[in-house]
Amino acid sequence: MTITSINDGPADQQIFKIARLSVNHAENATAVVFDPAAAVPFRSIRVAAGMELPVFITITMPDVEMASGSGLFFEDLVVDYEVLGLSHHQRVPMGFRLVVHSANGYVPR
Repeated sequence: MTITSINDGPADQQIFKIARLSVNHAENATAVVFDPAAAVPFRSIRVAAGMELPVFITITMPDVEMASGSGLFFEDLVVDYEVLGLSHHQRVPMGFRLVVHSANGYVPR
C-alpha cells in the first residue's frame, strides 16, 4: 500500500490545519511507536502488509468565536492511499479524541 496524503483537502481540515506532518521511515515502522529523532517530512510512502506508519502532526486551530461552554473535537484523520493502483479515501481513528473547550466563548490561535 502507498499512503499518498493525510488530511489533504479543505473539507477534511475544518477543525484544524496541519502545520507540520512527520513520519518514521516505513521500513522501520513498528506498532504505534513514533521516534521524533528519526522522523522525516511526509511524502508518498509505501507501507508493507501488517505494518503501521507512525505519524506526528503539528496542528493550528482556527481563530474563531465560539459559544461559551462549547468545543471542537476530532478523533480521526483522513488518509488517501493506493492499493494495487486503486485509490482509496478513508477516515482512520487516531486512538484518542482531541478536544478544545471554550469556557468563555473564544478559541485562541
